[in-house]
Amino acid sequence: MAALTGRGAADTSRGMASPAETAAPSPWLSLPAVAAIVLVLAAVRLAVGAHLGLSFDESYYTDWSTSLQVGYLDHPPAVAWLIAAGRALAGNNELGMRLFAVLCGLGTTAALYRLGVLLANRSVAGLAALLYNLTPVMGLGFITTPDPPSALFWTATLWAVAEFMVSERAAWWLLAGVFAGLGLWSKYTDAFLAPGLLLFVLADGARWRWLVRWPIWAAAALALIVFAPVIWWNAQRKWASFRFQGQRTVTTGIDPNWGGNLIDLLAGQALYLGPILLLCALFGILAFLYRPADSRRSGLALPVWSSLPLIAYFVFHAFHAHVEANWLIPIGPSLALAGAWMALGLWRRIFWLGGATIGLQMLIGLVITVAIYAQALWQPFDFGGPDRTATETRGWSKLRYDIASVATANGARWIATSGNFGLTGELASYFLFAGSKLPVREVNEPERWEFAPPLDATTLAMPALFVTPATALPDGLFAQGRKVGEVVRDGGRWPLEKYTLFLVSEPSATVAKNLGR
Repeated sequence: MAALTGRGAADTSRGMASPAETAAPSPWLSLPAVAAIVLVLAAVRLAVGAHLGLSFDESYYTDWSTSLQVGYLDHPPAVAWLIAAGRALAGNNELGMRLFAVLCGLGTTAALYRLGVLLANRSVAGLAALLYNLTPVMGLGFITTPDPPSALFWTATLWAVAEFMVSERAAWWLLAGVFAGLGLWSKYTDAFLAPGLLLFVLADGARWRWLVRWPIWAAAALALIVFAPVIWWNAQRKWASFRFQGQRTVTTGIDPNWGGNLIDLLAGQALYLGPILLLCALFGILAFLYRPADSRRSGLALPVWSSLPLIAYFVFHAFHAHVEANWLIPIGPSLALAGAWMALGLWRRIFWLGGATIGLQMLIGLVITVAIYAQALWQPFDFGGPDRTATETRGWSKLRYDIASVATANGARWIATSGNFGLTGELASYFLFAGSKLPVREVNEPERWEFAPPLDATTLAMPALFVTPATALPDGLFAQGRKVGEVVRDGGRWPLEKYTLFLVSEPSATVAKNLGR
């Protein structure tokens, strides 16, 4: 606390602030007030998530959840297991699919709050939790991707390390190892946390003694043990998932548009976190790095040092290729903590300016989030292709019904697609939600769909309904095929996409091998 606020005595033996606090936080930053606001926001996210169709990625992960494994081509498996748990609790619907994404957000907030109490004080902790929950990225926290569990386990790892810093009880390092392993189950980006924690330990001589004690090494071993099933899965498949994600890493070739990439990187974080919180976080990080030994800011050591390897890599990446905004989501809570510390410091020095900074950040976050919700639910504006809430989430339930009707009328026993994971995932998910037993299979990209149960020879011998946005049947997939209809996915206010339906049979040897295995 003292390390961030200047009140009380710093615990120099641990290089951080004492967790004791001499003054209670403002009522609006007290734990009951913060918890009430966070729970209301979570309830709103659940309500929006329950009434919004699935995005392409979400539907793809929902398909994963019907065949649980310890690995998939695109990402580690945590998102599939969380979706399966949500479906078991809330049913085969959008709410069930998104339930645990919202719960992950609550868990992340709890870990962030406790982290703030341990490293700063209850005021910083409360403000960090509020600012984080009022960011657009948390407003979209019902969207179920690998990001919610990734952020949860990254932040939980930091919390466990902070608990060790206070108590020096070995069990906290062991718990940190388990959380770090689960982070790797969530998203490979969490691998950047390991060098971040090592940097944190090496950055202060008082922490070097940890390296000669067994808990930190046992924690590393535990993380690898937890992650071992994912490694094993990859080893059995020629490192398929590692290779797939490895394609995104870059080491050579400066992008001529590197300046634009850096601007996009900053703009993406400004949109996700809110521009004022991002500025406060950056100034907080710079203030710490300018004087890391200063007792008034040494509590920022853990969130800052642990974040730097990830930040440094993606800045490096921007010189070579575009950086997606969501790639930095795991450090969002750490940035919120640094930003809250900076904002409260400004509040103490210049009350009106600090108050305006905090209030404006919250207002911006709310306005952006409400605007996204309104567009997603009611689509008042036509933004065209860039608006994924319109192009991806709408019209699937009705489209599923229309396709099922054509399939039944023509005696098709399964649904076929080609080279379109979004269409395949959406159809598979909404057939699942409708309780239909009609299999949906993409006939190519076998590595991507390796998790799907094989079709038996009897089903493969039956006619299928091939669904495609193209106007012609692709060559070489089926020996027999004829057009039997067209269907349109309706966006509510305007049509979104037309699909041609073909009744096909006699799959090629390659298709039969891909689906029958």
